[in-house]
Amino acid sequence: MRSSPAILLAALVIVACSHKDADDRPEVPVKLSRASDTAHQVLQQGDIRIASVDSGVDLALIGDTISGGLSEKTLAKVKHDTDTNNVKGTGMGADIERMVKGTVQSALTTRLSFPLSAVRDVRYDGKKIVFEWNGKPPKAFGNVKVDKKDVLESFSADDAQRFVDAVRARKNTQIEK
Repeated sequence: MRSSPAILLAALVIVACSHKDADDRPEVPVKLSRASDTAHQVLQQGDIRIASVDSGVDLALIGDTISGGLSEKTLAKVKHDTDTNNVKGTGMGADIERMVKGTVQSALTTRLSFPLSAVRDVRYDGKKIVFEWNGKPPKAFGNVKVDKKDVLESFSADDAQRFVDAVRARKNTQIEK
């Protein structure tokens, strides 16, 4: 398993939970959830899920929520590589290995999500997806790198534009209601 998606999610969780700054706007609410809660959801009309070019991470618009995390392909590899049932032995070393693998698996299957209403606008600038926020930007979606590259640059131009179009269409639908 490449360590970049694992490092991405660990950094995402730490940054999202710990960083404070002088910006006094209300924070965009970020929710942490298990990937199993969203990974296998059937997409409805207008929903979209895009995967990075290397299939390591994904970004999804499902209903009125945008979420990001490790892709289903990467999650399957993480699950295989950290399967505690494959730990051999019964001693203290085996117990520690089970504990570490279980903790890593739990952390890496976490997704970050935020409400669509937190997004004022979104665009693709030819290089990356850019969010404009109704409040203090969540650190987790602005400072995360995969292979030394902003995670929001890791999607193909076509997928990024499709995601932007879907978010804008969903936002327009909400305004009309």
